[in-house]
Amino acid sequence: MIADTLEGLEGMLGDKLDATMSVARDFLGNVEKCDSEAKRLAERKKMWTNQAELLKKYILDCMVAAGGKSVKTATNTFSVRKGSQRLIIDDEDQLPDAYVISSTKIVNEVKSDELKKALIAGTEEIKGAHLETGPQSLAVR
Repeated sequence: MIADTLEGLEGMLGDKLDATMSVARDFLGNVEKCDSEAKRLAERKKMWTNQAELLKKYILDCMVAAGGKSVKTATNTFSVRKGSQRLIIDDEDQLPDAYVISSTKIVNEVKSDELKKALIAGTEEIKGAHLETGPQSLAVR
C-alpha cells in the first residue's frame, strides 16, 4: 500500500513538473515575440528618425535657396548656421611628432582553459586562481 502511494505521488509530481515546464516554455515563447517586436519597433524608429532628418534638410535647402538666414514664426525660429570645422587626418605618419602621442600597451591574456585543466588535475597549487563550484541548475530535455 505504501509503495502504491509513493508511486502515485511520483506520478503527481511528474504531472506538476510537466505543467510547470509548459508554462516556462510559454514564457520563453513570449520572450521571442518581444524580441521580434523590439526589432520591428527599432526599424520603425529608424524610419521615423530618417524621415525627420529628411524634412529638416528640406527646410534648410528651402531657406538656403531663398537666401534667408533666419525666419521667425509663432512657434519656431529657423536659422541657417555656418558649418563647423572638423579635423580630417589624411596620413597619420606624415604628422609632426609634436602633434602625435605614441604609447605602448602591455596586454596580458589569461590562458583560462589551460589554467582550469591544471587546477582540475591538481598537479600543482597555482596562486592567484582557484576553482569554485557554481549553484545547481536544471536540465530539461
